[in-house]
Amino acid sequence: MVGKSVPSKTSVKRSNKSKQNRNARKTIRSRVETKVNLSQSSESIKSSSKNTNTLNKSAERIRLILLSIFVGALVFLLGIGVGNRAGDSVVDNAISNILKSAPKEIDRNSLERAAIEGALKATGDQWANYFPVSTLQTLKNRSANALTGVGITLKKKKTGAIEIAQVIEGSPAERSGLNSGDLVLEINGTDVQGASVATAVALIRGEIGESVEITVQRNTSRITLVLKNERVSLATVKASQIEKNIAYLKISSFSNGTSSEISSALSQLRSDGGVILDLRGNPGGLIQEAVNTAKLFVERGNIVSYKLADDEKVYSVSNPNAISVPVVLIIDRDTASAAEILAAAFQDRNRGVVIGERSYGKGSVQDFVELSDGSTLEITVALYLTPSGRTIEGVGVTPDLVVKESELSVKAIQILGGLAELGKSNSKK
Repeated sequence: MVGKSVPSKTSVKRSNKSKQNRNARKTIRSRVETKVNLSQSSESIKSSSKNTNTLNKSAERIRLILLSIFVGALVFLLGIGVGNRAGDSVVDNAISNILKSAPKEIDRNSLERAAIEGALKATGDQWANYFPVSTLQTLKNRSANALTGVGITLKKKKTGAIEIAQVIEGSPAERSGLNSGDLVLEINGTDVQGASVATAVALIRGEIGESVEITVQRNTSRITLVLKNERVSLATVKASQIEKNIAYLKISSFSNGTSSEISSALSQLRSDGGVILDLRGNPGGLIQEAVNTAKLFVERGNIVSYKLADDEKVYSVSNPNAISVPVVLIIDRDTASAAEILAAAFQDRNRGVVIGERSYGKGSVQDFVELSDGSTLEITVALYLTPSGRTIEGVGVTPDLVVKESELSVKAIQILGGLAELGKSNSKK
């Protein structure tokens, strides 16, 4: 038994040494791991410091870039402002180079005018016009009845060509042989194809006795005529007694006093059987004159309106003594602007029957903008609306009854007869 106990003691001693060894190894390993961790922490701190420096450098670089962009933009804008003040725009630069290189003397004002008209054309606004200071009187005369000229009214076709809309009876134009429908090609040697109506009119008009050379195209022929300016009185209404109780009024345009001409004519004619308002070939004119014409026949209500931004302009009438006889209005493809508005108002208010063919389709509002040198731009700012809210621009007025030109007079009289009978039946009820 004693012998067996010795091995047991020996075994215990070895076990204690083993534990000591294990503890020593743990201590060493712990110290190593601590050193490693300390080393990693140091590297991490160094790395973090590097990242911070990199971020700071990036932020500084971004600030410098943004500052450079801001300064560059400021310089650019200041450069534009200085350039504009000095007249160094691309257009000015082009005009200056053209004037320097031209083999003959060219008027700078003519080039600037061409540039402005070209800009207006580029907008696609076919009704836009430019009036230099020298031709502003043309703008004023356009709505007047008495004017100096050769006795023609012009209109612009949808193709851009300038056409003679009307030749005034007894005028130099009539005596020389100009006809409605002739296309104006040149005026005093200046090509006016694609020019505005205002430009063409300004080139024609002159002092009394001053000559003007006009080249027109008639069918396939090219005709050049020399006319002299005279004072021309333009009556816009021709009236006649088409039947014993039916009045016929041909309204050529709506100028100052047109509605008064209509009222005066009706006072001299019998119209208890009805009135025919012939608007064929009428290019329009003053919207207020068209409204005043409607007032002769409409007791009350809106005639036309338009919206401009948040503002609405409404033309309305009120006339308890309005003419109550039946009305027929005749239109064609050359009935435009104020004339179309009048026809549409009669349609919407069931005040008359519109016959003929679809009208031109000019139902836009133009406004005038004065430029720094006193010249004026005429630009489109809104669309006219009929009493029912329809637009005319680009659409025109569709007649209640499409009628061939050869049958218009007969058909108008028949319609008036039918409306008169209908009125009698309603009054009996």
